Amino acid sequence: MAAQKGVSPAKFKALVRKETRRRAHPHEANFLNITAMMDMMTIILVFLLKSLSSSSANLPQTSDLALPSSLLEGEPATEGIQVVVSSDRILVNGNELKGVEVPKCFQSAAEQPKPNENYHLAFCSGDSRGGFDKKFKARGKAEDIEITPLLSALENPVKVAEEVAKQKKKKGVEAMVVFDRYTSFRVMTEVMFTLMQAKISKFHFLALSGKK
Repeated sequence: MAAQKGVSPAKFKALVRKETRRRAHPHEANFLNITAMMDMMTIILVFLLKSLSSSSANLPQTSDLALPSSLLEGEPATEGIQVVVSSDRILVNGNELKGVEVPKCFQSAAEQPKPNENYHLAFCSGDSRGGFDKKFKARGKAEDIEITPLLSALENPVKVAEEVAKQKKKKGVEAMVVFDRYTSFRVMTEVMFTLMQAKISKFHFLALSGKK
């Protein structure tokens, strides 16, 4: 705006300020701050990964789960997907696989050890029963060894564990596996095969420290 003839400098400045105020508009952010958004998403991701990762310190203690004894000594695992196979159910990170029953090791009360009896190696007659029911198998056959509900339950925990491994620059997914002391070999075989099918590459077996 140019000064008009006959207008004093003071009045001209007043007109400029008035015109500036008239054309002024509130400040609006018309761009995205990608750096700040990435920082925020990283913080949220780390929080979720830490909250979803498991620890051996919070393993469930239930009446249907008795740990076997071990003479081996070593540092216990601190992180990994929790897979608990009790006498009658399976839990993944504390979540029970609904409707999935673990085949019994002993087929009669006469074979079953007494509650106060010390742990001892025992032959499970359930080994000859074909493991989990065929309705839980991938192809619907009793001789199969992949447990479909367990494989499905491991999908999301494995994805989370893979992200945690990337953050910590580790290779492979780890699992902390707990079997009831009287679990049949057939059941162990099917569970371990399914864990490997879920791309779990390292296992930690939890047991009570026994006497040498």
